[in-house]
Amino acid sequence: MMTDTHPASAVSNDDAVAEVTAAAEQVSLDDKKSDHVHDENCQHDHDHDHANESNEPQGRNDYDLLQFRGTKDQTTDPLVKRYFEAKELFTNAMERLNQIPEGTDAELIEKHKDEIVSVTSDLMRAFLMDEKSCAMNQRILKLAEQYETYVQKYNPEGTSTATTESEEEGAEQQTTVYTRDSVVFVIWILFSGQQFQHCVQTLGFAITEFEPLRPRMLELRASCHMALRNYKACTDDLEEALAINADLHEIHSMLGSVYYAIHQAQDALSHFRAFVEVAHPDARTLPNAYYALSTLTLQSAPSGATKKKSNQALKQAALLKEAQDYYQKALVADVRFRELYGVATAANEIKRTAMMAFQARSAGRNGLLSNDTTPALLEASEALKKSFKSPAISSCANCGRFDNVANEGRAEGVKHKPLIKCKCQKVAYCSRPCQINHWNATHKNACSKK
Repeated sequence: MMTDTHPASAVSNDDAVAEVTAAAEQVSLDDKKSDHVHDENCQHDHDHDHANESNEPQGRNDYDLLQFRGTKDQTTDPLVKRYFEAKELFTNAMERLNQIPEGTDAELIEKHKDEIVSVTSDLMRAFLMDEKSCAMNQRILKLAEQYETYVQKYNPEGTSTATTESEEEGAEQQTTVYTRDSVVFVIWILFSGQQFQHCVQTLGFAITEFEPLRPRMLELRASCHMALRNYKACTDDLEEALAINADLHEIHSMLGSVYYAIHQAQDALSHFRAFVEVAHPDARTLPNAYYALSTLTLQSAPSGATKKKSNQALKQAALLKEAQDYYQKALVADVRFRELYGVATAANEIKRTAMMAFQARSAGRNGLLSNDTTPALLEASEALKKSFKSPAISSCANCGRFDNVANEGRAEGVKHKPLIKCKCQKVAYCSRPCQINHWNATHKNACSKK
């Protein structure tokens, strides 16, 4: 077992820079070869030969690389442990499920009711532990039908009922019989099928109904809101989950990433700082958090400090130093990631921005590159300030989407359409419906070109 001291900590800054820079340049080539993209939300398929494929989850994430490479035992990351525990639970449950005949006739349900309940319980536990450890398939959908038939017929302990009024005039009330597992089953089906709007509604019911599941349900609903580009609802759910359980450290990283994306720099800075203070040294999202902190800290440095020993100049120098320290930590964390997973972290916007800012060099009076990085860092700081001050131009003012809806399904190589800018040039939209909604809601009272 390893301790929190890793070989990467002994890597010199120059070595770390060289290795990570080379890795970043290799990303595009790696993508072409194997379609691998490994960022903080990586979940995709890998072409590898292994046994028992039918019983293993098909959607892969980075943690599986640890097993393939034989490096799983080289980390004590609790999230890795939880993932593989959930995966083992899922795999074992699938083996038992394959022994249960399909069908929902009364005789079959009576004969196999104990196995149906047991397998359903284990699959729901695996999903609640880590949704990436298990994948929906046709046999599981058949199990959902069998479990529903069992609940309706036997009314087991823990069964509840919910009555809803129909929206149609004159229609009768609808009564639903459910258990905790049946509700979680529906959530899993909707979530894996990317039926996010319906999933949000069911998660809302679960959040109200099942108090012990609230943090997990809030986290899943936040993921649905993110997929629907409802960033305000996403951050609200994540903040609430964190308020309920402060030990959910990874949520700090998630919140940091969302706030960074919507240009709320101070909130992003706060959550990324909270995350790196408690994160495991091998956390998958640690490099991303450090890269983000480096640029967020850099852009917070004060401008126009003319007197060398003024308070403004001292604060500026301290923040530049802090930003550089964060960048060096990002490089070391990136090297550690590659040691474990065998691939570089994705060159996403956060990483690219940091590398451009901290690898820039300024020319001295003689035209040669200067060893003093301060001028280049101050220039990068001013550029970052401008980008964080104008979030509305880079995202839809109504829903927060970052690109034009018309770009969906467009062929590669075809020039993408930009966001639709208002005549005032202060806000932009992903579509005409969003423009109309935002205009009627607020912008018609603020637009300078109406």
